[in-house]
Amino acid sequence: MNAPRPAAPEALTRRSLLKRGLFGGALLALGGSAVLASRDGLSLPLPPEGLRVLGAREYAALQALARRAFPPRPGWPDADTASVAFTADGLLARGDPAVAKEVKELLGLFDNALAGFLFAGRVTPFSRLSPEAQDAAFEDWRTSRLMLLRTGHHALRTLVYSAYYMHPATAAAAGYLAPEGFHDANAVPWKGEGPRPAPLTQKEGSTP
Repeated sequence: MNAPRPAAPEALTRRSLLKRGLFGGALLALGGSAVLASRDGLSLPLPPEGLRVLGAREYAALQALARRAFPPRPGWPDADTASVAFTADGLLARGDPAVAKEVKELLGLFDNALAGFLFAGRVTPFSRLSPEAQDAAFEDWRTSRLMLLRTGHHALRTLVYSAYYMHPATAAAAGYLAPEGFHDANAVPWKGEGPRPAPLTQKEGSTP
């Protein structure tokens, strides 16, 4: 897997992120089939705060991917410390519901044993593969001839990297210190409809 680098969250705000034509829609439907997804994936304890978008299996599959992207290394938090899948769940909850739905469908396909068999001859869900096999499976999606899989690789990678670098421990490891008073956690999010909320005044937005 390539070295970590920040990713643009904007890449997850586009509508119809994955359903590129009827073929892509059919593949996503395959991933969501309860019958076809009969082989159990990884099971992880859910965060005490609960999940807002992801289901238990989707959460575990995304965290398994994050563990490959961010293994333990000196000076940096690993994927579990950074709570990547939990942070990603929050990102999806605050974004476009259509994108969140497509990412859920994508994760269903990504961790589906039958889909793995059809695409690469694997019969084990991604989250149950060995670390080396997980790297190979994700690389297969990056280089696939199917646009859906290539788009899916980019979407999952963007989501995982965005969530990782949002964690305060990661920001501190990177040497970034957010200025006090710059971020208002209680600000009303603007979703592109209606008038944009008034910006902070110079006094309100100034740092001590």
